[in-house]
Amino acid sequence: MVKAGIDRIPAEPHLLNNLGRVGLVTNQACTTQNFAPTVDVIARTLKTAKGSSLSCVFGPQHGYGQTEQDNMIETPDSQLAADNEKPVPLFSLYSKTRIPTPEQLSEVDTLIVDLQDVGCRVYTYMLTLAGCMRAAETAKKRVVVLDRPNPLGLSRKDARGRFTQGNCLDLKWESFVGWYSIPMRHGLTMGELGKLFYSLDKMTIPLTVIEVEGLKRNTSLETLSQRRWTLPSPNLPTWETTFCFPAFVSLETTMISEGRGTTLPFQTVGAPDLPVGKILGLFEQWNQKAPEQFRFAGLKFRPHEFRPTFNKHQGSLCKGFQIHADNPDNCNTFALGVLFLAAAASEYEKFQWKGPGYEYNFKDPPVHLVLGDSRWKDFFGTCSGSPWSERKFSDLTDMLRWSEQSAQSFEEMASSFHLYTDN
Repeated sequence: MVKAGIDRIPAEPHLLNNLGRVGLVTNQACTTQNFAPTVDVIARTLKTAKGSSLSCVFGPQHGYGQTEQDNMIETPDSQLAADNEKPVPLFSLYSKTRIPTPEQLSEVDTLIVDLQDVGCRVYTYMLTLAGCMRAAETAKKRVVVLDRPNPLGLSRKDARGRFTQGNCLDLKWESFVGWYSIPMRHGLTMGELGKLFYSLDKMTIPLTVIEVEGLKRNTSLETLSQRRWTLPSPNLPTWETTFCFPAFVSLETTMISEGRGTTLPFQTVGAPDLPVGKILGLFEQWNQKAPEQFRFAGLKFRPHEFRPTFNKHQGSLCKGFQIHADNPDNCNTFALGVLFLAAAASEYEKFQWKGPGYEYNFKDPPVHLVLGDSRWKDFFGTCSGSPWSERKFSDLTDMLRWSEQSAQSFEEMASSFHLYTDN
């Protein structure tokens, strides 16, 4: 049985002994597998723990209650009553600051971080962890990470590139989805990311990871997908939408809808007059001819029309498709995403990039920030204005080989921070 760090706390309360004044970094989606909120479990346990008490709570992007839908919609500070006790300060880490301030940490000795990451660099919770660790290093506080499984699987040596996908970020494209040179699908847990950040930033503070019990590097996506799901942000309502996120988060940089305003964002994508038949035909050709490691044959695509209730193309009829994950263990979702962008640039006359203003970077093209390297936009530029061809097929394969080499270099480096083994 796979048991996350927070699920261990009720049976092992001594893990929270002698932490002093605790600042808890979490949101309402973070619960035990019995759906007990993390904030209540921690508050209740701290009442009996030796030398520990709850001082405040910090919430990440979308707010503690996850009420905000989109990027750069900030939430204010407020208060939170944990376990029906007296309210404590609730500080927003997605407002005027994205890391705890010295004033906020003045009443904190230890930061406990419990956040559900989704295994993708373009998801801000990992940088909320990094920001908390950096602030704790400056203020000389300790950090405890309650680890959780990576829902997209863990990287492992016997399946190179399988769950580590996409080139590493070129650090000149820094934003709040990129402080470190990490690939799109990183194959690490939050605890392992914390150890990585600790090393890269040359930290010295005490760092403890309360590990996931029963998690192995070879735990299948089928097993992980069966865990009880609480949506970590408003637009990832199911495990399947989360699995599609690394493929279609790049659509946030275009005028093609990534499905915001529908009930299945990232799993449903499209735009007015999108040539769905041509694009799905290219997907089929790709899965027949591309190198095996770049295929996504475990996915099924069903033409689907939708009318977004908010965000891009609000109220307009969009032609698109829905993705169904039949065999997710054998899918390169990064390859799917860049193939879709290349096909759209080639076949969709209305294809358009969005301008700067993405995750607190107001000067650089968002596509560079999301895909991590300017070479991708340059490649999509060569696809624009002419139908798909064998040359484009070959060029995309070359780009993915370069991307794969980058991911493998990261995988080799990050293996020294692994907390979980194959058996």
